[in-house]
Amino acid sequence: MDKIPDLAKNLINVGWTQINICQKKFSLKLYLGNLDFFEMMLFDIDAFQLFYLSQNCEQIEKQLKELNPSLEAPVKKILEHLETCLINNPEKNEYTTSLHSDFLFIKMKSKLSGIKFNWEFKLTKLENRLLNKHFVIPLLFNCAEYQQRELELIKIIQAKDKEIDDYKSQGIELTRKYLATETFELSHFDDQIKSKLQIDDLIEDPTKCLTTILHQKVNKSCIDKYMAFQQKSLTKETNNDLKSNENSNKILKNTEKNNDSAFSSKDKKREEIDKVLEEENKSCPKMNKKKKLFK
Repeated sequence: MDKIPDLAKNLINVGWTQINICQKKFSLKLYLGNLDFFEMMLFDIDAFQLFYLSQNCEQIEKQLKELNPSLEAPVKKILEHLETCLINNPEKNEYTTSLHSDFLFIKMKSKLSGIKFNWEFKLTKLENRLLNKHFVIPLLFNCAEYQQRELELIKIIQAKDKEIDDYKSQGIELTRKYLATETFELSHFDDQIKSKLQIDDLIEDPTKCLTTILHQKVNKSCIDKYMAFQQKSLTKETNNDLKSNENSNKILKNTEKNNDSAFSSKDKKREEIDKVLEEENKSCPKMNKKKKLFK
């Protein structure tokens, strides 16, 4: 996976939740940055499309005055209310939506401390490459994490079976017979899982699995590992750049040293020539140089 793009970078660490807007289900990510700006992302699985919005403090204050002219509230209070509306109690609000070629427009009506509160979200359609970064690849990472966890759990269970067999060989018996278990067989376990119909609700709503506590834990584990890997790579690149700069500086210094040495050698030769000429001039009598030259 390449480096995470700056756009919506803060949302990488945020888990998905579900929200119903106008009888349509979306997966939602919401990030509040120090309670002075927010970022949100919606995923429409039917259209397989991501939508994104970011608003800073000035934009929030401006929209508050335009949509709620009689209401005064600090930005922190507005953001806390938006979080309550979108995450905690989305069903208590009224929504209207309109989908355009390059953005999704959502109007929300709610109540803030008993006062009518209106807000608008204009979410831009994201390019497919960002869908890949924020949805597809994280899911692949999660699948790999689930596989690793399954293998580790199988090893633990098999080790426990060996431990129980050792106890039995020593004549130790259970005092509570209902706690007895059969030896774990992986093939039998696979057959049991295939016969169970516990994914019916996921077939109807696949994004539901993104909001489970287990998935949130697995996703956080994947993100933590990925961030650590990115930091390690960044440190390595920085060290390589420093080494490269050091080598460049050494080459430059050596070049300058060689140039200085060459200039010094030339100056010495010039001094020697000037000295010889001066001695010759002293030893020869003064005469007309032209005449001497053509004599």
